[in-house]
Amino acid sequence: MTSFSAVALAEVEELARYRDRADGTAAAQLRRAYDWMRRAGLTLHHRDAITRLPSTASVRVTRRVHDQYARPLEITDLVVEAPQDALVYEFTLPGRTPMPATAGASRRTPPTE
Repeated sequence: MTSFSAVALAEVEELARYRDRADGTAAAQLRRAYDWMRRAGLTLHHRDAITRLPSTASVRVTRRVHDQYARPLEITDLVVEAPQDALVYEFTLPGRTPMPATAGASRRTPPTE
């Protein structure tokens, strides 16, 4: 379960569009939520806590995301069956689209002779 804060909805136009459709009848397509947040000028700080639940083979994974002003943006809370000894967490941020260089401009310093 993921919840977005009022700050995230106010700052990120794309997330605000989902607010009226959050009745649970259709799955939201939020794969790009972090891209949208960064594009809105937010610097994202992620904190993931993984806690083994007592007397079970499950773990609780809680992700909290806040911005550069320590304002909460998102909280995700999952319970995962983890009978193995290892729980692997992998996260990939998409690459940035390179900015085109202006005609005739060079980023390199010309060599000195």
